[in-house]
Amino acid sequence: MDQSASEILQRLEACELELQAARGYIKALEYGLHAVVAAHPAPAALAELWSHVLPELADVHGAGATGAPLFDAAFQQALAGLSDHIDGAARRTSGDQPA
Repeated sequence: MDQSASEILQRLEACELELQAARGYIKALEYGLHAVVAAHPAPAALAELWSHVLPELADVHGAGATGAPLFDAAFQQALAGLSDHIDGAARRTSGDQPA
């Protein structure tokens, strides 16, 4: 293997390690955020706020704004999951059952 290929392999391995670390960090933040939503003292107010923030996020990051389809898909999926979690907490405290 020549020097160039060896350097590329090292860079690829470093990127894989950084990606694993970033995924672990994001997963920890996700669990922390779920705990914060579950413990929020006013879930309905949180849901109301989220309903106003969500369109702004869609404006900034929506419809291919990043030029990275995989990022866009993952971002939309994460927002949908977070929205479901926030709405679920608001329904539970209001006594409504999911449809």
